[in-house]
Amino acid sequence: MVNIDLRSISREIESYGTSVTLRSVSSTYNERGDPTETTSDSTKTAFVQILTQSDDMVKEGIFRSGDKIFWFKGNETNISRGNRIVHASKTYEIIETLEHDAAGTTFIIEAKCKKV
Repeated sequence: MVNIDLRSISREIESYGTSVTLRSVSSTYNERGDPTETTSDSTKTAFVQILTQSDDMVKEGIFRSGDKIFWFKGNETNISRGNRIVHASKTYEIIETLEHDAAGTTFIIEAKCKKV
């Protein structure tokens, strides 16, 4: 039963999600401690939730109205803190990720993001 539900959720993200660019970020530092940032982009599909004034995270001051939560299939990679997501010509930094599991399998990844 769980496998059927997992396939169903994946199909819904594929069918109703939108294309986003995941920008993986890595930093290196020279001998003076100056950072050099390198990025690589990949295309992913995600549900997009735009936060509004009525959302608890906005009311609590953690996020602002217009920040977003992106919902990915559980088998996606590089959905991690510090990476960025480009959606609708705007860039968002991943602040927190939550993996939602069922029967020991991650079936959806929630990426909470702030506009850069």
